Amino acid sequence: MSYILRPKPSKERIHSKGEFELCYIRHKYFRRTLHNPTLKDMAPYEKIVYNLSRNTYYTYKNLFQSIGFEHEDIENIGRIHLVSFLGLFSLENVPQKLREFVRHYKKSSGHKPSSNDFLDKNKANFTIFLKQRMEDVVRICRQKARNIKGMPTEINYFFCGLKAPPKDLTKLVDDYEKYGFKKIDLSSFRTIRKKAKKLKETKFKYGKKWYVAIPVEHKRLELVDFSGSGLDPYDSIHNMNPEQILFYKEEEEFWEKKKEDFQNKPKNDRIQMVSDFVKNNRKNPLFEEEILIAEKYLKKLGADLE
Repeated sequence: MSYILRPKPSKERIHSKGEFELCYIRHKYFRRTLHNPTLKDMAPYEKIVYNLSRNTYYTYKNLFQSIGFEHEDIENIGRIHLVSFLGLFSLENVPQKLREFVRHYKKSSGHKPSSNDFLDKNKANFTIFLKQRMEDVVRICRQKARNIKGMPTEINYFFCGLKAPPKDLTKLVDDYEKYGFKKIDLSSFRTIRKKAKKLKETKFKYGKKWYVAIPVEHKRLELVDFSGSGLDPYDSIHNMNPEQILFYKEEEEFWEKKKEDFQNKPKNDRIQMVSDFVKNNRKNPLFEEEILIAEKYLKKLGADLE
């Protein structure tokens, strides 16, 4: 059996400018693990790697293409993180987590977990682990894009919060939580701006909240900038390539399955899940609209609202 030798890291802190690859593979994890999994060991996790890498790639496609990454590159990065996970963070490598899992499983089911139960738990843990690592990949790629282009890759950032924003709005880009703001997406910002009848405003107040759009880059309009506006011919399914159709189809099926799973739960379980959300977030003014929707749903189910 052959082994991959991983040299120990330098004591000096690395940076994406000079060690881009080592940064996005989380080299300290990768170098710590002594386990070299076989293809058979990795096979149960391949679908997770494929789906998460694909979703990450298409969500940040412009960013990845600006530094020369294709979907296959993100998928291979996912496999590197799988090696780190299997060697360091699987249940077999964390005795305390293993004991906790066995104890909770026996308490809830009355018998010891099977090998499939261990695998399912490892797959669930790996999914969370890989999501975190993909967030790191995006962050590091943004740093690389700044080095290449000299500017951030996004066109606008969108925020909302209860307090008035600072005079220098750019402070929100890096420290929005410090000022009591949270990030929102373009669709939400446009919807609120339309309700507020502030169609040309980039900073306005609606209800109790402030809404801010911060431009971070000015660039020449390209076809992708018209996506979602009704002006991009490739928004039509008739003009999509087979890979795009498969991606959107599977994405739609994924959320429909989530919705179906929730609806198939017993009524009391659904009430409990939504009630827990309301209880945990009722005092958070940033979730004001979400709480109203959740309470309407509970009322529809006949639940007693506290």
